[in-house]
Amino acid sequence: MKHKILICDDEEGIVSFLKKELEHEGYAVEAAYDGAAALDLLAEGAYDAVLLDIMLPAKNGMEVLREIRKNTTLPVLMLTARKDVFDKVALLDAGADDYVTKPFDTLELLARLRRAIHRNDEVNRQALTLDEGGFRVLISGVDVALTKTEYDIFAYLHHHMGTVRTREQILMAVYGEYFGDSNNVDVNIKNIRKKISACGGGAGIIETVRGRGYVMRSQP
Repeated sequence: MKHKILICDDEEGIVSFLKKELEHEGYAVEAAYDGAAALDLLAEGAYDAVLLDIMLPAKNGMEVLREIRKNTTLPVLMLTARKDVFDKVALLDAGADDYVTKPFDTLELLARLRRAIHRNDEVNRQALTLDEGGFRVLISGVDVALTKTEYDIFAYLHHHMGTVRTREQILMAVYGEYFGDSNNVDVNIKNIRKKISACGGGAGIIETVRGRGYVMRSQP
């Protein structure tokens, strides 16, 4: 599954450039041009990292960062034109994972982004627990409120860790003899990812294998 990145910057040229570079590196990318729009997108979908400018209309980057940190450990890299060390310390103290000073070097930004995502993925794998006795999925002790079908799909993929399962195999495992619309699997996995992300987990814990199905790559 592609890691999904949200870019939030009010300079269209920077957004266009970053989007092109990130997509070239294999990321899925969405963009917002003000802080309020960024928070709306974060509330609606699951992301693996945010590139966030400080000077934004509607809500500035610091306000957006604080809102993100109320609910999630989602990696946030700040894009800042400020060079004062006190400003940088304030960003880190507010919960930013890292920062890149404008004008930034693209290779450095990509390296910092990869590091932040990898670190978060590792933490999430260690923090995520399948409680089969209680029919629950937990992230750092927090119950992910999955429906019965969502839990059954997650547990099935967990039991077949590292093995790609087709949509038909997942349907058969969850519904028995029921051969329904395979899109039902896609919808449920989308919901699982969104709920895991909302609890501070990584949206990429379940990966999509194009043309094949889904896989959980490594033991949480």
